[in-house]
Amino acid sequence: MIRSLLALLTIITLALQAQAQKPKSYPAVTQELATKIIAAPAPKAPQSLAVVPFTATPSSQQSKAFGEYLTETIIGSISGHPDKLKLFERTRMDAILKEHEFILTDLMKPAAALKIGQLAPIDAILSGTYTKLKSYIEVSARIIDVTSGEITMSYVGRIKMNKNMATLFTQPDAVVEPVDKSKNNTINVTFTGNTTAPAKTQAEICKEKAEAFRPHLNDLSTPEKISTVVNDAVKTPFDNVCGKLHYDVMYAFTRFKLDPEPYKNFLLSTLDTIAYPAGDDRAYEMVRYLTTDNHVDAREWKSGFAAMSKVGNYYLSNYTTQLIGKTDASEAEQKDRIKQYFDLAAQNKLGLPRAISFELAYVEMMEGLSKNQPLRQYVYETYAAQLTPDDKLKATLFSELSSMYKEETHPQRKTELMGWLARYVNANDYPKAHEQLYDFAWNFKMTYNEATNDVTRREFPESDLRMLTQLCRDKFAAYALLTPYPSQKDDRINFCVKYNVAIPGVIPTLEEADAILKGSNLTEQLRVMKLLALMDTPPAKLENTLVNLLNKKSLEDKTTMNNIQTLAISVLGNLKTVNAKAIDYMVAALPHYGNDTEAAKEALVKIGKPAVKALTMRLDKTTDQDGGLQHQLITILGKMGKDAATAEKSIQRILTITRNSEVRYAAEAALQAIGGN
Repeated sequence: MIRSLLALLTIITLALQAQAQKPKSYPAVTQELATKIIAAPAPKAPQSLAVVPFTATPSSQQSKAFGEYLTETIIGSISGHPDKLKLFERTRMDAILKEHEFILTDLMKPAAALKIGQLAPIDAILSGTYTKLKSYIEVSARIIDVTSGEITMSYVGRIKMNKNMATLFTQPDAVVEPVDKSKNNTINVTFTGNTTAPAKTQAEICKEKAEAFRPHLNDLSTPEKISTVVNDAVKTPFDNVCGKLHYDVMYAFTRFKLDPEPYKNFLLSTLDTIAYPAGDDRAYEMVRYLTTDNHVDAREWKSGFAAMSKVGNYYLSNYTTQLIGKTDASEAEQKDRIKQYFDLAAQNKLGLPRAISFELAYVEMMEGLSKNQPLRQYVYETYAAQLTPDDKLKATLFSELSSMYKEETHPQRKTELMGWLARYVNANDYPKAHEQLYDFAWNFKMTYNEATNDVTRREFPESDLRMLTQLCRDKFAAYALLTPYPSQKDDRINFCVKYNVAIPGVIPTLEEADAILKGSNLTEQLRVMKLLALMDTPPAKLENTLVNLLNKKSLEDKTTMNNIQTLAISVLGNLKTVNAKAIDYMVAALPHYGNDTEAAKEALVKIGKPAVKALTMRLDKTTDQDGGLQHQLITILGKMGKDAATAEKSIQRILTITRNSEVRYAAEAALQAIGGN
């Protein structure tokens, strides 16, 4: 609802701005719009953008000539920025719009853009309308993200009306000539009247041919009709002039799962003639069509691999996905094709206009196999050792290893991958290493959401993290202090404490901790106790020192001493101490209702059976005035279960005499727990 209101306010604001605008010349408005399109935010670069024809608003006079001219002007203005925009073929978009009966004015709406996003491989759509008024033409345009429906760019401008502009709306047979920017910034319009028609351009002939052919795709109901379509289609070479009708053919055949052999042979022959596939959309579209069935035979591989070998940019991963990653070829055949790829890279023969490095070839292969876990692991295991990685590639390799680990579902294989990751960590230092290692370790953290924890236990089992910390103990220690952020540093230190990773000068040894706890520096004692409370393996050597801490008093800083003793209770609970003095201290802390009380309750439950006698004796001494304490004692005994069997008689006595409903309920629940009911 809020998004809708914001969108409405944006439209209203733009409309008000338009009212205050002064009309500008046609070149000024189109250049202004083109600049906004190029600068529009995008989720990735280059953004795949479809441009649909500008159309008149329902209340305005329609002029197909003006709409087409404006559309082509915008396309021409933005097509020179391949690093930011990749323009989707207009004939293909026209086919989609016609097939699904879209109304051009509806394309200004996010809902229509979302629908188109399901039908075409694009990121966004540029649509627009125009309204002819007396002294100017108002033009509105917007870019809509076809995934989210978000309007990423809006524009409203006014084109000054002049004689040439006016004639576009009054003469149905006007022929619009492109602007010659070297001479002036006017639109030249020549009227042919009803005399002899001018000679058609090659583009017009091709367009007519495509429009005449398109209806044949409406009936593919029999093999004979499919064969006729193929025979008619192959009469037109698949070039970048008239051959664009083949996009319609491939789209139709893919949609209806048709794979006529003669048409496949035609495409393969055409693919073999493309000298520079990276700069020619035909190559990848043909490869994608040929691999739709996930089967790549020897002939398809030969032509596809030849095309792939000429690709020297990020498109290479798309080819590896189609030709290797998603195919149903046997494991041996897939590995052989991967070998051919890396052999070519090793010979500096992969990629145009310059051969790419072996390292880039590796990255593109791994990205292409991102959804094929077995092959991804095979490539890493077989070829990673041949790399000479820089710092950026080292970070990429770590990311790949962590991704492979997360996605592996077989527990034994998962542990093997953790071994790979540990060896990699120990062998490589680079600027991002400390961030990546600790960020990976945080994946193993539990949350308060048990459903999330179930997923975490499956994807990141604790046993594997323990193995990693043991194998990479020195790296965890060295990386703990590299972050400039104090909170991150504390988190890393706490992690190292928990997993027994020593950090000299930061995390004391047990001997150093013992000396500090026997001293008089309360600040240091509190720091040490916080670390001991985090330890995964309780410090049994310090048990007597911790018990003695419970008897200490401080005239200067009672609060700090209480905090130290509360932590000592927790650590002794982790140790499951059987020391009578410690247990008595914990029982005595129960009526305090402070932090030490909560620590004592948790510690006594962990200690279990050795604490039952002390708890029972204290329970027997309570009266009706001690309802709160009775409730605490009974609850602790109940949580011990069968280990507290000797306390049943005492609990039953309280149940018989108490008038406190909460105590009664706790007693009944405890007796059930102790009895195993």
